[in-house]
Amino acid sequence: MSSAQVSIGPTLAARGDKADRRVKTAHLLTLSAIIQVALLIYAQHVDTHPERYGGLRYTDVDWRVVLDGTRLIFCSNEGEGNLPRGWSTSLLGFKIGDPYERSTFRYTPLLPLLVSPSLLHPLIGRLILVGTSLIIPALLLRLPVGIRPGFWTTHLIWTLNPFVLNINTRGSPESIICLLVILTLYNLRRGREVYAAIWLGISISWKIYPIIYVAAIWSHLSRKYGSFGRGVWKFGFATGLTLLVVNGLLWSIWGQPFLQHTFLYHLTRLDHRHNFSPYFYPIYLSLFPSGDSIPSIVPQAIEKILRHPLTSFLPQTSLVLLAGFALERKAGLEFTMFVQTSVFVIFNKVCTSQYFMWFLPLLPLVIPHLRLDRTKTAILIGAWVAGQAVWLSIGYRLEFMAQGVFLYLWMAGLALFGVSCWVLGEILDGFVLRRGVRRTK
Repeated sequence: MSSAQVSIGPTLAARGDKADRRVKTAHLLTLSAIIQVALLIYAQHVDTHPERYGGLRYTDVDWRVVLDGTRLIFCSNEGEGNLPRGWSTSLLGFKIGDPYERSTFRYTPLLPLLVSPSLLHPLIGRLILVGTSLIIPALLLRLPVGIRPGFWTTHLIWTLNPFVLNINTRGSPESIICLLVILTLYNLRRGREVYAAIWLGISISWKIYPIIYVAAIWSHLSRKYGSFGRGVWKFGFATGLTLLVVNGLLWSIWGQPFLQHTFLYHLTRLDHRHNFSPYFYPIYLSLFPSGDSIPSIVPQAIEKILRHPLTSFLPQTSLVLLAGFALERKAGLEFTMFVQTSVFVIFNKVCTSQYFMWFLPLLPLVIPHLRLDRTKTAILIGAWVAGQAVWLSIGYRLEFMAQGVFLYLWMAGLALFGVSCWVLGEILDGFVLRRGVRRTK
């Protein structure tokens, strides 16, 4: 390694150790909480007076959907047909409503149940999201030595990251799934594998995407117990039982709409709304075709396969599984989970800013093992941020100025996709393998 090719990881870790003697995690968590409360107060002001801000609202539409779902559950109206359709509802006489009566409610009912104090005041529910996000850095910094990330690395990437603070205070519930994933990893590294399996089952029940970690965790446990050792079976049984109990109970209350909107919808989802994904524009064209008939050179059977909603999962699933089984043995569990999450987000057929939250809690665990010079690090970060800035500027023209820039927005999305793949490739190349040194080119 050349003298210019310094490690960004150990440098930050060393500084963090010194800073830890002066500044405590509790101090920074308190600061983060104060900032987020201030942002929530600001959000209330903006949302109350949107005309002063060009019609913009601070709070994300997702929060309004969750809040509507919460009201529907706890303020049921039998006269309007707002009743759950599960068998246990009529059997036990539950006096609750159906959140799926609200169109676009695609979450697990566990979410509105968690933020149900929002019915007293919406600010209380959003404070729950704030509290959830503050648990994550505390857990990361309690991981075993050798895995534990640097002090300032953790707090700069998560606790005080403006992006995280903004997404969190806008009412996006992504910090909850991030916490569930970190709880899974935390218990795995603490040797509490049954607890880790339970948290993994809960996380998959909350959002289906953490199922991607099964391959990496299986590879991790197989090195300890053998490919099909008792510990592997025990973990799988505990995860499966948790999934069955949690989702079986929810299905018994809310019936088929629960399965359809929480899980099945995301498998066949065709979202034509503009988002970072390179899939959005082809989906838009397929759902809103022009009157012109363009002959296709692709056979009809193949074209039908290409247009199928599940086809987009093939490259994504292949790469996620490949990383899980092949990368974990050489690079370790934390780095493999980070790569799997990044690949899943980059190749997903729907990708919004909130999804970038998913890999951020894992990034502090990766940085100490990266060997990237400062110039390359700055270029990678700058290119990724610039790619988003270009996309957002065009998205603003489409969303708020009603300009027909769909094609330009798609091109910006393709550029961001390429930049994201390049950044991830550089991270893979700069990672120090557990049993060796960095690869030479």
